[in-house]
Amino acid sequence: MPNVQHNVMRAYGYALFEAAGLPEDQAKIVTDHLVDANLTGHDSHGIIRIPGYIRSIAAGNIKPVGDLKIVRETPASVVIDGEGGQGIVICTRAMEMAVERAKHLTFGAVAVHQCSHIGRLGAYPPIAAQEDCIGILLLNGGGRFAAPFGGTSRRLPPNPISMAVPSESGPVMMLDVTTSMAAGGKVEVYSARGQQVPPGWLIDAEGNEVRDPEPFQAGEIAMLPLGGASGHKGYGLAMMIDAIAGGLSWAGCSNVQPTRGGSGFIALAININSFIDVDEYKKEVQILIDWVKSSKLAPGAKKIYYPGEIEEEHRATRTADGIPVEETTWERIAEAAGEVGVAVPAA
Repeated sequence: MPNVQHNVMRAYGYALFEAAGLPEDQAKIVTDHLVDANLTGHDSHGIIRIPGYIRSIAAGNIKPVGDLKIVRETPASVVIDGEGGQGIVICTRAMEMAVERAKHLTFGAVAVHQCSHIGRLGAYPPIAAQEDCIGILLLNGGGRFAAPFGGTSRRLPPNPISMAVPSESGPVMMLDVTTSMAAGGKVEVYSARGQQVPPGWLIDAEGNEVRDPEPFQAGEIAMLPLGGASGHKGYGLAMMIDAIAGGLSWAGCSNVQPTRGGSGFIALAININSFIDVDEYKKEVQILIDWVKSSKLAPGAKKIYYPGEIEEEHRATRTADGIPVEETTWERIAEAAGEVGVAVPAA
């Protein structure tokens, strides 16, 4: 498994996405998002996505983003038809637009349908937190592969939720979770590494546990909701996110054929200063962090992390040591690079 320095991977990605047809600024946004996902330890949402993105852009299935098509708007809210545009670019703009509205009106909300995959949700709410807002992102998307609580059939997407708040010192506090046991891309990473998935993730039509990732990759089996056999809370959260993100975005809630394809999202921003002085709020968040971290450690635990902290530790380590990349992933990126005429850098 080669280790690739993030700056090498960024330059490689910029060249790949420009060669595939994205404008320079959008190639940078997409590449930086994917590389940062790897740096923070989320390999399932990182450069493993490059071959699929490259081929979809080159084929015209993912389009460069131009002027956004607004289909409904109020002073505080916007609904956007993504028109097949690059999802990471659109979602970045959506959160920025939500923040802009929140700064003037306390709350800002931007809902989007019909854009491509938006990558790692945890990248977007910090955009708001860094502007002294609370950021929230809800998505009814990721492929309908999760079983409902009490069922075994594929019915729901992983329907993730992410949120972020600023803190007094250090990185923002950020949560990014799926409402299924894991993101579908996590299974893809286990497959790329030739490994079994952890127990309690996958079930077949009779409810038997499956550890082999290949039947899931083939669409033959389902994933349990967050919580596994006791996943009623994960299932309930998934249903509510589907109703909010799918319904408000115009994408449509989960079904055999959602109204406008599903995979809609809503980006929300809340202006902290409308409620409390920002410095005072940050102090309260720090009080919370310090209080929780003062707990006695459980046997075998080395540290209590606040949400988002472990990602920053991964970032520091991988920035110094490089990003580990599966041989199969590196080869697939190289194949895609050959298709758009970009030379492969030394790993």
